[in-house]
Amino acid sequence: MKDSTLGTPWRERAVRAALLSAGGEYSNPTDVLLSHVRTHLPGYATLFAVGDSQRLSEFVHKECTDIRSLLDGSHDGVTWRGDRYATVLWYAAQFAGERVEITMTPSAQNGHGLLLASTDAKVLYALADKWASFNLRPSGRCLVHSHGWQQAPELDVEIGRTTWDDIVLPQQLFDDLRRTIDGFVMHRAAFESLGFPWRRGVLLVGPPGTGKTLVCRAVAAQLSDFPFLYVRDLQGNEYGKNPITAIFDRARKLAPCVLAFEDIDSFISDSNRAVFLNELDGFSANTGLFVIASSNHPERIDVALLKRPSRFDRVFHLGLPAEPERAEYGRRLLSRGTLASKLAPELDVAALTSQLAKKSDGFTPAYLKEVYLAAALALAQRGVERLGQDYADECKEQLDVLREQIKKTRDAASLGELDAQEIGFRR
Repeated sequence: MKDSTLGTPWRERAVRAALLSAGGEYSNPTDVLLSHVRTHLPGYATLFAVGDSQRLSEFVHKECTDIRSLLDGSHDGVTWRGDRYATVLWYAAQFAGERVEITMTPSAQNGHGLLLASTDAKVLYALADKWASFNLRPSGRCLVHSHGWQQAPELDVEIGRTTWDDIVLPQQLFDDLRRTIDGFVMHRAAFESLGFPWRRGVLLVGPPGTGKTLVCRAVAAQLSDFPFLYVRDLQGNEYGKNPITAIFDRARKLAPCVLAFEDIDSFISDSNRAVFLNELDGFSANTGLFVIASSNHPERIDVALLKRPSRFDRVFHLGLPAEPERAEYGRRLLSRGTLASKLAPELDVAALTSQLAKKSDGFTPAYLKEVYLAAALALAQRGVERLGQDYADECKEQLDVLREQIKKTRDAASLGELDAQEIGFRR
């Protein structure tokens, strides 16, 4: 339909008017769009639905047929990750055998909702239900909670690179971890036959750099059929809900899923502890939730979390690696990837890793990795392409540098002596 006074399609005029109204103190772009739709589509039912408008095009092409745009040109934005999305859309399509129109409610910055129109109100409610379900699920596997839920394709990639072969732990601890996870995945029927809810809680405690994050990623990689929800902070406000309640609500709707809290001791405080405990082990069954959390400071965690199994069923302590684990870590690091391809045939890897393991008591895996990588980088900066005996010598020097750094960082009185070279690594 044309606007007889301006010669402009009425939908184009409606979008322009909505955009102009978005910055007004008392204006509502939804009301502006609704007014135009009811004027130009008499007899149509309308429905407003909220959701991630950046995924609208994906949703429409997944759920509808005979799709065509009712606006001229394209109007795109780019996310901070570089992903493109449409900022203005107006579709006509077929859904459940009926013609529907789907448009964004635009703002000066980004669309923030949908306005649906059709001659059949029941069709609109069915479409809105599909839209709500679509918005709950991640576009890949992962959602990150950082001031609200966000898609996390970069975390999808990172998890895809992680396996249990990347983790070096004492064998009994490693086996116990694997049994806990395998038991959750493979024995749902056993939980239910015994009258227990199908859920599990695991808490990983230990010093920074001992592999807790890597274990968490390996768990996510193993439970590859489940969505992975990673909580980075407890900020955000979902329609007035407490953020902790909103986080668990989302997880329950996506169950079975993995819900991960890293550095949980930095989240839980006197003001929110009761809410967290209630969500973890309150009236809700939490069926299908595998909750995994980590802490560098277990002494800061309430005993109600540590010593009541129905909250965290298992607490695993990932301590500093002993000499056998340190040697094995070095062997694995030097056996894969680009670093392995740079090693000269004459380099005795077994001897090098054994020697470094003997001299690195008190090192975390993170510090051990820095020894091997810093040595390789130092040689690369000197133009060395093949890593032979000079690499072994450089590793030993780097280990001495890092040992001194560890000593100073553990001694508060010596922190002021650290210079810029020590805070980085020896070149």
